[in-house]
Amino acid sequence: MHQQRNKKLHNQKALAEMYLLSLTDNIVTSAWSTFGYVAQGLGGMKPWILYKPENYTVPDPPCGRATSMEPCFHSPPLYGCEADTGGTDALKIASPFVRRCEDRVSGIKLFDHPQKLERIFESLFF
Repeated sequence: MHQQRNKKLHNQKALAEMYLLSLTDNIVTSAWSTFGYVAQGLGGMKPWILYKPENYTVPDPPCGRATSMEPCFHSPPLYGCEADTGGTDALKIASPFVRRCEDRVSGIKLFDHPQKLERIFESLFF
């Protein structure tokens, strides 16, 4: 129903629910769902995301496949000396391994870029 901070039993129940969700074969999460994000990460799944309606209109398509199993970081930090005035966008620093979230434009998430990862791996070990 709602978050209850500093209540151990409540937190244990929430974690149990997220774990149980992670055991499913497929998962559909609603936009901005923390439980869904945690479950998809634990289960190693790329979920289907139900997009939020805008102006009482259902998006077309109403859902889409996530780009990775990583959860969305809704409010990434701003870096640099100008952090209090906008700073440097975390997306610019971490690119090409970070993209915008499918369900939150200001959020970021990790994804793998096979060719880039392969080159990094080769440069480290060969």
